[in-house]
Amino acid sequence: MSAHAYIQYADIPSHIVAGSHQRIESESGAKLISLPGCALTGLIEETSGGRLQVEFSFPRSHELRNALIDWLVHWDISFTVVM
Repeated sequence: MSAHAYIQYADIPSHIVAGSHQRIESESGAKLISLPGCALTGLIEETSGGRLQVEFSFPRSHELRNALIDWLVHWDISFTVVM
């Protein structure tokens, strides 16, 4: 079973977004974002309500999972994990 963590793009502090690296994957057209200090790259998606959210694969690895959670908590970013 795989899980995903979701955050709202608007909840990311502006100085973190300013330091991010964003690109469009050539094959799929997916919008990817690498945030400074974050262990994982996220996928930017538009919700049905028109808001932007970032989806991260929620790692099975204890170390990677905790690194992601610690980063989100450090920046006070609310997140939801869906399995």
